[in-house]
Amino acid sequence: MTLIESTGRQVVAEMLYVSSALTTTAQAVARQYAQIQVTNFQATDDPAQQQPNYAALINPVGFVTVDVAPAGFTMSPVMSTFGYLAILLSIIGVLIMWKMTSFPFFARVRFCDLALMWPVLLLGLALVLSLYQALAFLAFRGPNFNSQALTYTTATFFKFWFTGTAVAFSLGLWLFNWFLHLTPQLMALPSICTVIPNVLSTVSTFELAPKFYRIMYAMPFYNGSSLILYILTGAHPTIGRNVGVLVAEIVAMTALLTLSIWIRQICVLRGISDAHGWFHGSRYYHSHIPYYKDVRADAEHQAESLPPRRAGVEIVDYDDDGVSLTTGNLGV
Repeated sequence: MTLIESTGRQVVAEMLYVSSALTTTAQAVARQYAQIQVTNFQATDDPAQQQPNYAALINPVGFVTVDVAPAGFTMSPVMSTFGYLAILLSIIGVLIMWKMTSFPFFARVRFCDLALMWPVLLLGLALVLSLYQALAFLAFRGPNFNSQALTYTTATFFKFWFTGTAVAFSLGLWLFNWFLHLTPQLMALPSICTVIPNVLSTVSTFELAPKFYRIMYAMPFYNGSSLILYILTGAHPTIGRNVGVLVAEIVAMTALLTLSIWIRQICVLRGISDAHGWFHGSRYYHSHIPYYKDVRADAEHQAESLPPRRAGVEIVDYDDDGVSLTTGNLGV
């Protein structure tokens, strides 16, 4: 039996299921065939047939694997997964730092400037980190990393770079939307809920799972890895769907980030949350901007403490000049 490994639809599925299933089948057939040979050998009385073929008993069924997959060698099936994971972990650290140090921006900068500034910063961060990934791949495998793959050209490098940028940008927008509103002890929750599904979407075969898990088609890791597989090998051409999902996620997350920035600025200017994200009423809350309800209550208290004004006009006579406005005596 011969197993010819090709890129096909899913390299990981072929490694996890097809290769292992064929190996198990070959072993089961070989064991049964060897038992039949031993039984026949014991049942015969012909001396000429009592000379067993030991090679046939040990390995009656041959099993050969031929690897012609351009993305099926060494670490290549999970190469893009490790690259995107390194980018995502780097983004999480930078976003947490931005969350903790951006309080003065929300207190002093106009909303329209903030709505433009944060997406531009996230795009710049995605470009830098994905550039490192593209350079690392170029250094690791070289322009012609496999004779079965497509020729690695300058255009391939830029496709690789911008694909990583799209993946990193969409993930950065998604996480920053959460980080802007969460308190410090909850920041790990969206990070974990983002990392695990994205990694599973590239190293598992969710196509074989129940329909609920088809949601992983929307994971940036999955779409980015599919694009990288197509760019490097020409296999599994679903470029339209993958690009469409990434672009839709970027547009949606950018719009949602605009709303998140507006809400965050209102919370800062009204003293609802502080620089670290703690909300008013928490024992960790500390902000130099007073809480807006306290300001209103202080203003009402000061207004109540002022002496009341009389509604009428009070006329007071001066007794030493003999003139009275009350009686009409003008001293004439």
